[in-house]
Amino acid sequence: MKSFIVCCMLATTLLSFCVLSTEAGLRKPKKLTPELEAKFEVLTAWIAYRLNLKHAKEACIGEYGFTDELATNLVKIKVANPSANEKCYVNCLYNKLVFYKDSTINKQAMKESLYEIVGEERLMNIVNSCMNAGGANDCDKVYKFHACASPEFDKVRSDIFLPDE
Repeated sequence: MKSFIVCCMLATTLLSFCVLSTEAGLRKPKKLTPELEAKFEVLTAWIAYRLNLKHAKEACIGEYGFTDELATNLVKIKVANPSANEKCYVNCLYNKLVFYKDSTINKQAMKESLYEIVGEERLMNIVNSCMNAGGANDCDKVYKFHACASPEFDKVRSDIFLPDE
């Protein structure tokens, strides 16, 4: 949560440097340095993804009646031996994010949503290495994919953000 708040503050600060004048009102936006522009794009993509995830989480919590804590622990793969219903919660998230469609992982949707954050090559390596995680049904298949990919996405997050205190 702290990372998300810091991201929002940084994006607001960067935007204010680009478009706000200290004298009066708006001015023509300044061009960002390539390095700062790249960081801004990653940050913007991260915020968009987190907002989409928040909406998906709220909808799926409503659908499954789970607590926020259980929902978070399921996504973080911190629930030992999740039930079929708990695995279906993760499937619900993937469906809402369109990461799972027509009984398969939707690589294109994942790429469109995450490539600016993860990097296309790294993202496709993560996705492809987990595509054959198995599963007896849709919920199990998505959960196993997520359990495989999640540690790798955690590494990406730690490459971008400082750890929470």
